[in-house]
Amino acid sequence: MRFLSTALLSITHGVVMDKIVLVESKLVGGGMTLFEDNKDPCVEECEEDSDCNRVCYDGVCKPLPGEPCPCDEPKKIPDMCEVNILMKYMEAAVKVSPKLLGQWTRAGFHDAGTYDQHVPEGGANGCLMNEPLMLLQHENFFLDGPIAVLKAIKELWHDHPETCIDVSSADIIQFAIFFATTRQKYAPGLDYEKWKTLLTAFEWGRPDETECLTDWTWNLPGFEFGKGGYGGLPYHDPLRCQASGQEIKEKMMGRNGFSQSEATVLIGAHTIGEIRGTFPGLQAPWVYNGRDNYTPEGPMFDNEFFRYIIHEPIESNVFDFSSNFQPFETDFSTWFRDDDFNGTPLNHLDTDVVLAFPPHPAGAYPDYSVDSSAFSVDNDLFLKAFFAALDKMSKLGVTVPLFPATPECACGEIDESDFDEVLNATGIDLPPLLEAIGQAEADAEETKKKIHAEFRQDIVRLTVSVEEAKRMLELAEKAEAGVIDAEKAEPAVIVKRDGSK
Repeated sequence: MRFLSTALLSITHGVVMDKIVLVESKLVGGGMTLFEDNKDPCVEECEEDSDCNRVCYDGVCKPLPGEPCPCDEPKKIPDMCEVNILMKYMEAAVKVSPKLLGQWTRAGFHDAGTYDQHVPEGGANGCLMNEPLMLLQHENFFLDGPIAVLKAIKELWHDHPETCIDVSSADIIQFAIFFATTRQKYAPGLDYEKWKTLLTAFEWGRPDETECLTDWTWNLPGFEFGKGGYGGLPYHDPLRCQASGQEIKEKMMGRNGFSQSEATVLIGAHTIGEIRGTFPGLQAPWVYNGRDNYTPEGPMFDNEFFRYIIHEPIESNVFDFSSNFQPFETDFSTWFRDDDFNGTPLNHLDTDVVLAFPPHPAGAYPDYSVDSSAFSVDNDLFLKAFFAALDKMSKLGVTVPLFPATPECACGEIDESDFDEVLNATGIDLPPLLEAIGQAEADAEETKKKIHAEFRQDIVRLTVSVEEAKRMLELAEKAEAGVIDAEKAEPAVIVKRDGSK
């Protein structure tokens, strides 16, 4: 977008002109024309907005630099120029901290996935940003950092001199996941076509919920079905997959309202980002090209998640996999770890693994492997299905009409130069953003330490391998029988096969 510089406008800036005259000859490079008694549409438009100190430049009515129009009626639906400013902040943020791409992807689902169609309540309503108690729920642990950055971006965006908006937190959260996945598809990084998609394809206008309930987080699918988790199932038991398959069916299909294919493809978003604070010392991505630093522009968003779970396991059914879980080296009874895949350790939850095999027993839950297999060999199919399901997810619980960004901009017209401005962070104040990112990451680190301390026993249980758990179980049984001193049984980390401690 081409704005007149302060130097070029020095002849008129701050001066009330009794008479508008042609001043093109006084401008470096020309281009701006001030008319007298002219019926030009641009002039008429500027006259209508005369309180905004506008002038015609290349046939477009634009505000004078440093003199923004009054913002008397902030809009719920931004115009494209305002969305472009938002993208400047987001692009600058992910270049500083690429992990935000995966974290914002998780945040988008954790806000919208609270929806229960049977009530109906929850959904894409901004509670994850607006209600602090939401971030204290187990399902949302470790989202406080990325949400704090998003909140700072929202405030900077609203305060920018070239915006007049009152956009909801619900919209910001859902745009963030759309931004992250669109930016990273095909080739990581923002290009011109992706930029145009982000400007035009997203729909705005979600209202924020004013009475958020933390119980809505129970509509999000859990993953913990072994060692005393949700199902309290023992070790290699194939019923772990049954519990996981039913969890997806009950939560994502039953409550959220997704189809089998939609639920499957949305879990494929695990192709981007990493499992971070949940398993201390064992942080890793789901797939090797999904790690934060896979490229200078961050992780790759493609169908590698499905390729891995379909083509890397040796076995082809749940029962055999329960006793031969290659390519994973370690079974933690709620998740699996591949210690070295292309030089990268990988983590997969039970709710990931269940997507790879036909249901066991037959009919116990949908056959997610049908869709997984299709996505594993066709990246275009995966991306098409994912963005269709993402659009549906981003509107869960929304009962008002949504609209794309307004093409007519108060600040002028969108052109290719605006894309370059996004890449170069032109026209935004970076220090406040960088300060917000640094503070958010520092606060998040402190929160993580507190969570690890408060939930030490749970975390230890989650990060103890099956073999180690068996050893501790034997010690606990001997202690109960009086064979050994109870202190030697390490009671703080013992979980019995029936799930009791």
